[in-house]
Amino acid sequence: MDLKPAYLIAGSDWPKVDQAIGRLRGRFPEESVEQLTVAGEGDGDIVAVCNALDLLGGPRLVLVRGVEALDAERTAAVCAYLADPTPGTCLALFGGAGIDAKGKLATAVAAAGDVRFFDAPDRKQAVDWVVRRFAELDVRCPPEVARRLVERAGEDLGDLALEVEKVATFAGGEPPAADDVDALVPAATDIKPWEITDAWGRRDAAAMIALAVADIDRPDEVSRLVATLSAHVRKVRRAAAVVDAGGGSAEVAKQLKVKPFPAQKLVGQAQRFELRELGDAIVRLAELDVAVKGGSRLDSRFELELALAEIAGA
Repeated sequence: MDLKPAYLIAGSDWPKVDQAIGRLRGRFPEESVEQLTVAGEGDGDIVAVCNALDLLGGPRLVLVRGVEALDAERTAAVCAYLADPTPGTCLALFGGAGIDAKGKLATAVAAAGDVRFFDAPDRKQAVDWVVRRFAELDVRCPPEVARRLVERAGEDLGDLALEVEKVATFAGGEPPAADDVDALVPAATDIKPWEITDAWGRRDAAAMIALAVADIDRPDEVSRLVATLSAHVRKVRRAAAVVDAGGGSAEVAKQLKVKPFPAQKLVGQAQRFELRELGDAIVRLAELDVAVKGGSRLDSRFELELALAEIAGA
């Protein structure tokens, strides 16, 4: 398929938006890709970058994140450019929620190239998505089990994808049961950043471990702590995705439905980790949850200390 001069890919379903970014970038050599972020680090004149001469020759990609933050003046400039785009240059505009599908930017991109919106599902759609995702892994998931998974993990597709893969692996090709979900999927809890999560956010493994093990005597206490940590790291991962797309603490507060101060703390912690590290931390905490529920012969506190050291980057 030939590349088009312009793309607009946006929506609240950030896993799909991220996948689209990866697919498009994969069609260009790394040295032919130039990235900009609206109202953030790497901000620049989009039109000037598109019109700049390419010294290397060949097609080039100008990838712009956070386009929902474009003001009226810059939107008008981009729309004017799209009426006569530079040959050999592909302008890819990416953003989160808040972009008008019938607005000036979407209309101008549609005339020159392609527009796609990916919106996160509601609760019923999330259940249907879980059933389909299990089917893609060759596992039949009963609707009531999918519903239970959504109830525990929430409706964020990134979290659901991780949990579906974990449960499907555990089920070994057989239809999973609600008990499997309860045993493997930590309940998503709306928590505030506590001292332990603050220590993790500072990447202070020693303080985090000292705080975490201070009052733990039984495996079930480790399980509760794992659920708390998992919910918090997931929030930071979602905040990091918003920041990576060009959003700030106000957009984090809006998308995660938290107050301004917790949103600022989430952004501060997100900036200390790479997206890959946060995804790895979620997986590591899931492994810890299985270990302390009978999946390991090691002492639960020792398993906890090992995992905390890893997710803090020690």
